[in-house]
Amino acid sequence: MQMDIVSRAQNIARSPQSEWRVIADEPAAITELYTGYVAILAAIPLVAELLHLLFSGAPVGVAIAIPFTGYVMSLINVAVVAVIASKLASRFGGVDDLAQGFKLAAYASTAAWLGGVFLLLPWVGWLLRLVCSLYSIYVFYIGIPELTRVPSERRVGYFVCVLVATMIVSWVIAMILVMLTGQARLMPFR
Repeated sequence: MQMDIVSRAQNIARSPQSEWRVIADEPAAITELYTGYVAILAAIPLVAELLHLLFSGAPVGVAIAIPFTGYVMSLINVAVVAVIASKLASRFGGVDDLAQGFKLAAYASTAAWLGGVFLLLPWVGWLLRLVCSLYSIYVFYIGIPELTRVPSERRVGYFVCVLVATMIVSWVIAMILVMLTGQARLMPFR
C-alpha cells in the first residue's frame, strides 16, 4: 500500500468525515503506518521546537533533549491510544481491531502534528498548537464509528473512557521518561 502522505494529511485535516470512510476500508499495515506517516508527521513539532529552542539561546543539549523526548512520547502515544481504543471498543459494542485502532490513533493526530509548526512562533505558538491538538481530539471522535464500529449512542462514553485511560497511561509513561531523561511531554495528541 503506497500512501500519499501529503494528500492524506490534507484530507484528514480538511474533511475528516469522508476521509475516515476511505481509511476504514484500507488494508492496515501498522509498521508502514508508523514509518510512512507517524514518524514523519510527528517530526514536525520536533523540528519546530528544536529550532525555536536553538534560536532562543537554549543550550544545545537542552534544545535537543526536550523536542526529542516529545517526539518519543508522540510515537509511544500513538501505540497507547491504539491499544486502548481497540481493547475498549468491544466493551462499548464495537470491534476490537488493533489495526483499525492504529489507524484511528495515527490519523487523528495529524492536526496536532501539523500544528507543531506553530512552535516556531513566540508567544502565540502554544495557543495555536493547542487549537490544533483540540481539533485532533475532535477528528478522533468523529472517526470512532467508522474505525471501531462503536454505536453512536455509546460513542461519548467510549470516547471519554479512551481519553481518560490514555491520559493516565501517558502520564505514567511520561513519569518514566522524566526519571530516565529529566524531560517529558504529557499531551496525548502531541
